[in-house]
Amino acid sequence: MHIDPEIASFLDPPFPNDMDDLTATRQALEVLAETEIANRDPSPDGLEWFDQIVSDEDGRLEVTVRIYRRTDATSECGALLFVHGGAFVFGDLESEHARCVRLASAANCVVVSVDYRLAPEHPYPAALDDVFTSLNWLRRNAAALNVDPTRIGVGGVSAGGAIAAGVVLKARDVHGPWLRVQLLVYPVIDNATTAKSIDQFFTTEPWDGERTRKIWPMYLKGLEGDVPPYASVARATDLSRLPTTYLMTAEGDPLRDEGLHYAQRLLDAGVSVEVHNFLHTYHGFDVVAPGSRLSEVALNEQVDFLRRELSA
Repeated sequence: MHIDPEIASFLDPPFPNDMDDLTATRQALEVLAETEIANRDPSPDGLEWFDQIVSDEDGRLEVTVRIYRRTDATSECGALLFVHGGAFVFGDLESEHARCVRLASAANCVVVSVDYRLAPEHPYPAALDDVFTSLNWLRRNAAALNVDPTRIGVGGVSAGGAIAAGVVLKARDVHGPWLRVQLLVYPVIDNATTAKSIDQFFTTEPWDGERTRKIWPMYLKGLEGDVPPYASVARATDLSRLPTTYLMTAEGDPLRDEGLHYAQRLLDAGVSVEVHNFLHTYHGFDVVAPGSRLSEVALNEQVDFLRRELSA
């Protein structure tokens, strides 16, 4: 498959994601993060961000989040709870800092990014619990954050999309918090990993079907019996009454087909869905190739969706 030459140029050297040596990959990602932080542009005018520890109502579970918000907001705005990617085993609050800055600033919404626990040290449901706890905290503290509680969404990227989609399902099933939107960017959807695109892109960079089949046993470590739909939303039998959805896939991504299939199932269940499959791209292109033309198009689409759906 043809990859856009501009974003292809960002694959040299290869992006670190060796699933057989998590320690080495985590160390390499830390080096990349340090470089990114050292060269980070100043935050846009009128935007602040800070880290905070939040907890559930009983104070038993504590989670670190990073809050991005405009300081010049004159009225209540919408909010997006954001879940970073990283194959369930990588990533932290620095992983998607640039995206969160952009969403908060350009879409004029509060963004709360969650530093959830990682597998395999903390398998399912640890990450789901952390994100759901953060969602409930956001809802309880909406007034203090100048957030309209009727305009809250959940979004996630890659494996973060799997966690985000699971949290959205759970919020529906336990009758709250009520959500306006979900934003799923090349999401991990199906633990069965039987989609055609898994085999079509079984050995490709920067992500492939072989790696995809390795992440699920680490995330579901120790889980016995049927996989719950909150872990893998492809297992859900009822997708009705879910919030308006933006779902993005990449043409050269092994996760492409399961994402598109999930979008179709949402449509069949009566959910409003905006879906875009970006041609000539690979998994994570809007992170791996910052500033490229296609990355800018994709990020601007995400901003536009949030601005439309979370505006007053």
